[in-house]
Amino acid sequence: MSQIIDYSEEVMEHFTNPRNVGEIENASGVGTVGNAKCGDIMRIYLDVDDNQIIRDCKFKTFGCGAAVATSSMATVTEQKYNAMLYT
Repeated sequence: MSQIIDYSEEVMEHFTNPRNVGEIENASGVGTVGNAKCGDIMRIYLDVDDNQIIRDCKFKTFGCGAAVATSSMATVTEQKYNAMLYT
């Protein structure tokens, strides 16, 4: 039996138009996480300056629409948080 999931408009927007996709060359940090059960893999790249402020973040995700959307949403949330703190 299949399960139908009704995603919010925001999740669908981030799935169809993900933000901050890609890699950062010479990243300060790279993290990888995966879900063995469903096969999703997400890698996030961070560029951190000398004051420990995240200047850029990007991601690459192999997985379902929800995995892509939440990866995109995570990078946007980080950018909004940094903007709130440091501007």
